[in-house]
Amino acid sequence: MDLTKDVPRSPYESLAGIVFLPRAVDKARAEIAGTLGEYIALTGQSERVFELLDVTADEFVEAVRTRATDAEMVLWAAERLASKSVEDLAAWNSWMMSRAPVNAEQWARHNRYLEAMGKSDRLDIYRAFDRLDLDEGREVPIGGRR
Repeated sequence: MDLTKDVPRSPYESLAGIVFLPRAVDKARAEIAGTLGEYIALTGQSERVFELLDVTADEFVEAVRTRATDAEMVLWAAERLASKSVEDLAAWNSWMMSRAPVNAEQWARHNRYLEAMGKSDRLDIYRAFDRLDLDEGREVPIGGRR
């Protein structure tokens, strides 16, 4: 995965029933290859995936390093998610997809991101996943995806 030439998968995509996991895998693959570009692989939203899987960032990177395909990553993730109920995973996915700024500092940073991408007119964009998709050139409907 070369994130100097392409973008990672949408945060809305899922593997093993977990949103953002494919994106975290893409960023880890780019980290391993030295082609991360301006992306951040091991902090931010990815950290929430690591917490759900009960692994460190280094353990996640090692899992990606030793599993070349998404199918292998699904099996690995499923082992770590075995103790979670379907309801737990659905709640986690919903929480991740609905994350938005909650205080003035976060709103200011969110608005700076929109301004930097020339989308300050998109006042309907407030969820982090929609902002990421918009920034990477994906079509985001009025009001966001959700």
